[in-house]
Amino acid sequence: MKKLLLLSLIFAVLLFQVTGKQISDNRDICLLPKDDGPCRAILSRYYYNRYTQQCEEFEYGGCEGNANNFETFEDCEKTCWMIKKVPKICRLEADEGPCRALLKIYFYNFTSMACEPFYYGGCYGNDNRFDNRASCLSFCSPQTEIPSICIGPVDPGSCSASVTRYYYDIKLKACKEFTYSGCGGNSNNFPSIESCTSICKKGRMNNKMHLTTKMKIRRKKLQNDN
Repeated sequence: MKKLLLLSLIFAVLLFQVTGKQISDNRDICLLPKDDGPCRAILSRYYYNRYTQQCEEFEYGGCEGNANNFETFEDCEKTCWMIKKVPKICRLEADEGPCRALLKIYFYNFTSMACEPFYYGGCYGNDNRFDNRASCLSFCSPQTEIPSICIGPVDPGSCSASVTRYYYDIKLKACKEFTYSGCGGNSNNFPSIESCTSICKKGRMNNKMHLTTKMKIRRKKLQNDN
């Protein structure tokens, strides 16, 4: 685990050195709600759906709206691929329910990506509620089935060299070969298929087992509470 974290840090540092920019997940853009705008044109656009955690098509009216609006699916994916993946219930808004108790508990705020307190009425609401901050963080702390460096789309970069590299294809769940230009690109870029497989496929299996165990415990607790 420590080795995997170290490799992730090294790739992040290399990406910073190559691009000269800090890595940003663009949550200020990608977590905005879908906004058709007030005009009446019918333009095919794409937005990042925070609840399904993927880019989806929508019809844009042609004016105003917000920045979560992309001309192509690829533009949307390139902008929003670093948004952390979290369990479904952690993407829900806080819901105090219709009852009138004032129980201070915690919910996972997907926009700030932090566990925050709110007052629960004592009945109904949704499952994004936890007795304390620690249990909230334990369940919802952003994590993916695979390390974050394996999630980005294939990116050949901006130079003119032809270097054989490998990237992890999250749809095929496999490492694939591509031609790297020698500079730019993103962190989903490995010198060999062995290093790609070791980091992305093995990391995916380890994290999937860990998340499955936590979800089973959470489901059992909610059943007991009800």
